[in-house]
Amino acid sequence: MNVLLIGPPGSGKSTQAGLLAKRLRIPRIMASEVLTAAVRMDSPGAGAIQQAMTTGALVPDHIVSGVLIARLRRSDCATGFILDGFPRTVPQAAALDQAAIRLDYVIEIILEDVEVFRRLTGRQIHPPSGRLYHLLFNPPKIDDRDDVTGEPLVQRDDDREEVVRRRLTLYHAQTERVLDYYVRQVDQHPRMVQIKGEGEIRDVSHRLLHAFGVQQTSLDRLTPAPSSSPNEEPLR
Repeated sequence: MNVLLIGPPGSGKSTQAGLLAKRLRIPRIMASEVLTAAVRMDSPGAGAIQQAMTTGALVPDHIVSGVLIARLRRSDCATGFILDGFPRTVPQAAALDQAAIRLDYVIEIILEDVEVFRRLTGRQIHPPSGRLYHLLFNPPKIDDRDDVTGEPLVQRDDDREEVVRRRLTLYHAQTERVLDYYVRQVDQHPRMVQIKGEGEIRDVSHRLLHAFGVQQTSLDRLTPAPSSSPNEEPLR
């Protein structure tokens, strides 16, 4: 089962992709992780990837496609995969088809822009420890101060309102084109599914499972849930 999971920033897409991959026992292929690994291993295109990451530019489509397709051809993807962050553009989607790697599902997590703003612009972080807070969902005991050290909290640049607005504009433009590309495919076009991104992590996870026509209890019988890790966000 080859699945592409799409969702706006703040939708919990990466969390859901990881959970779904564990449930289905297929790997999650996260574009950012694969590109970072390519730089670390000095793979072909590593220089261009590193330069783009340093300058904040976009990595050229042909380089992204080459690195991700090479990853998808590894043996652990033979029985399926969950794609997270690729393809983002029509040329990347076309490259995937040209490599004869077909998608079975394209699942879009829908979240209103106002909710994206609420989730992202309310986040604060304690840089030395990485502790995260949220003005609405997980506020610090003292405004703008870390609960443990009392040191100042900051807002990440990516969470500033003007940056979130730009990210959303780019996301909508790219996503509409990619979805239209798959809708227009005549041969073997994937099943297109939309699910709501509101609610708790468990709620969204259940909607994802229903997209595959599988009840949570049935899937639990077929594929036991992995043991919890202290570094993983729990289902709740």
